[in-house]
Amino acid sequence: MVNERPAIAKVLIAGASGVGKTSLVHSYVFDGFTEVAPTIGVNFAQKLWNGENGPINLSIWDLSGHPRFRCLMPRFCTGTTGVVLMFDLTAPESLETARKWLHYISSWNAPDHEYSVVLVGNKADLTPHIQPKTIHSVCAEERITEYIQCSAKSGKNIKRVFDTLCSAMQRTHLEFNEQPHNLIHSST
Repeated sequence: MVNERPAIAKVLIAGASGVGKTSLVHSYVFDGFTEVAPTIGVNFAQKLWNGENGPINLSIWDLSGHPRFRCLMPRFCTGTTGVVLMFDLTAPESLETARKWLHYISSWNAPDHEYSVVLVGNKADLTPHIQPKTIHSVCAEERITEYIQCSAKSGKNIKRVFDTLCSAMQRTHLEFNEQPHNLIHSST
């Protein structure tokens, strides 16, 4: 018997205010860029992702990067399955803020809770102000294996961000692989 409904993955979009988190989500979910206002608290979206190992129903939580909303975030971050950790390639301080978000999310989940992380440098359509070696150093220090540059405005690599995250979640969490359940294999 095959599970008829795809598993639900809780995906957080986290980073500093103004890095383009809401634009990224909007570009992915609605296939296009629109100017958006800063998020107040949390925005929510859903999208079905279809991969070679089966579909995943993405429950996407776009978290406000403004510090005044941080007290609300623990309740939204528990049970995380995947994180798109964003920074702005034109704003060096946003990379350090992204790093802080990773630590917050970790502290708001159980110590043994596993989730996949993709570091995303947004605004690749503009001239970057962060050296690649700085980004690679953060990835090494935080043990982040996936890094992608994108542009929510032009659409460059938006789908790749979510494809990469979902593939990582399927490697980490068996419930995101379409598998027959209740089958007993015998070696007689």
